[in-house]
Amino acid sequence: MIDVYQAVADIIRTTLGPRSKLKMLLDASGGIVVTNDGNAILREIDLAHPDAKAGLIALAPLL
Repeated sequence: MIDVYQAVADIIRTTLGPRSKLKMLLDASGGIVVTNDGNAILREIDLAHPDAKAGLIALAPLL
């Protein structure tokens, strides 16, 4: 599960700071969302591992 958190951290890391980059996501209805908001990215990530998803939901308010 540490690998899952490391992969998510790699995604979120580039959205932080003054030189943040935008991420393009597909939402649940198939629409395109372009954002650099870490919280929005964590909400949209679909993980197969239920414990990893619960951990990300707990972390989302901190971003």
